[in-house]
Amino acid sequence: MIKLKSMAINFHIKTTNIDLTPDVSSQVHEKLSVLEKYLPAQSDREILAEVEIGLVSKHHKKGDVYRGEINVSSDGNFYRAVTKRSSVSEVIDELKDEIGKVIKRKITKRDSLFKKGGRLFKKMLRREN
Repeated sequence: MIKLKSMAINFHIKTTNIDLTPDVSSQVHEKLSVLEKYLPAQSDREILAEVEIGLVSKHHKKGDVYRGEINVSSDGNFYRAVTKRSSVSEVIDELKDEIGKVIKRKITKRDSLFKKGGRLFKKMLRREN
């Protein structure tokens, strides 16, 4: 397990049934550092991204044999994405896309629920007056 530290994100990279090369770890760091855009860093907040990449099993040789998983925790929120592809670089690219979708979806849902609550509160105030 290698720990890479970005400006705001702590990456914990784990591999299963493959060796962790510097090329793979730098690719993970480079591709997944885009998470800073979705989760802006604050001085009192730490973002932890646990990435696991590996072979599904040593038996499989063709098809989607590589598996990737990412768990991101920030401010008590937890985001997770899992994917299977035919190469390590494809897995990393797919993880980046999937975790971006998950984070955007949760943030959009939270914002819409906040606005909905505000509308209901405003409606209640109008009825009282």
